[in-house]
Amino acid sequence: MSSDEKPLAAGAMATTCANCDDLGWVCENHPDRPWEGPRACNCGGAGAPCPACNAAGDGEVPRMPEGFRVEVDKDGWRH
Repeated sequence: MSSDEKPLAAGAMATTCANCDDLGWVCENHPDRPWEGPRACNCGGAGAPCPACNAAGDGEVPRMPEGFRVEVDKDGWRH
């Protein structure tokens, strides 16, 4: 551990994606800031899939945030 690194708190996990803090979502206007969490961007912009760790290929859907519920899809409203 370098002198600049701080030890993790008990039970904390190291993040692997510096853009989104492993959430998979970033600020659309500031893609280097996570959408949620302690480092979240508060500019009011929309969320977007993280280009570094949650980029979807053609015909694929990005990993959705925890708790996400689909209300409308290509077939219309879900009831």
